[in-house]
Amino acid sequence: MIQTTILFFILALTIIYAAYTTLKQLRTLESSQSRRSLDLMIIGAILYLLDFLMPQERGGQTIILRTAGLLIFLYGYGILLLEKYREGRREAKS
Repeated sequence: MIQTTILFFILALTIIYAAYTTLKQLRTLESSQSRRSLDLMIIGAILYLLDFLMPQERGGQTIILRTAGLLIFLYGYGILLLEKYREGRREAKS
């Protein structure tokens, strides 16, 4: 019981830290790229967590929603990484 609580607490802290650092990086991007990346990551996270928020018997559809949510989230995160990489290259050239 105590071990589960400690692991849940550590997981929650890790998620909060990851969200904080991601949002911090999004603030430094141009507004259009930032909004696009943030929107994709939020939509992906909602699709992924939809099964946890509203559990239902759906068979294979649950796996499809989780996979689609994860892929959309990773696409948004990939856009963020690519833009930060391009920004770093521009700074290195100047």
